[in-house]
Order: sequence, then C-alpha cells, then structure tokens
Amino acid sequence: MTGEAEHLAAITRTRARGFNFVHLRQGGEVIAIHGQRWQAGAVDTYLVRAPDEAIAARYRAEDYGLTERGPLWQRCGAVADVIADLLALPPHGAPGAPTLELRARSELWLPNAIRGRN
Repeated sequence: MTGEAEHLAAITRTRARGFNFVHLRQGGEVIAIHGQRWQAGAVDTYLVRAPDEAIAARYRAEDYGLTERGPLWQRCGAVADVIADLLALPPHGAPGAPTLELRARSELWLPNAIRGRN
C-alpha cells in the first residue's frame, strides 16, 4: 500500500479501535479530521490536515482540554506513521505507557536576558 491508501487505511484502523471523528470544515470543505478515543483514564487524539501533516497525542483524561497541561506523549509527521505510533502505545497505566507530562508546545523556554526584551 502506498500514498493516500496507506494513510486512509491507518485512519480506518483507528475507527476499528474505538476512535470517534469530527470533520473540521471551512466554507463547506473538510480541512482536517480530528479523531479521539477515551479509554482507561486517558484520551488518545489526532488531527490530520494532509497526508504528510498529522499530529497525535495522549493526555490524562482529567487534563484533556486544559491549556496549561501538556500531553503524556506526542508525535508529528505523516498520517500512517503518526497513527501507527499512537496505536502502538500500551494502554494508559500499563507497563511501558507514557506517564510523565511533556512540556506544552506553547511553553517556549527563553533565557532571562531575552525574556525582558520587547
């Protein structure tokens, strides 16, 4: 399988694994697909904008949607690769599952000397 078929097959696998979807639209056109699954105290989620533009993450269920909380795991890249990595994660709470919150992407660390400059 190559090209778009590989990416569509990956999305289909997530449906079979319990993900629900929202098609994000602009002017009637689908511009992205958002998939999410609530399971075992965690939320696995991904957003697809193009075959080579996807992001996936796992959050603790109680942290999902809170801007000040970061994910436990996150990947960006091609749809098929990102979804394969997401589906390969052990269930939340199982041995080998990610447990530490990652720094939120919006929290860019800057040295003190730069922070005060405008």
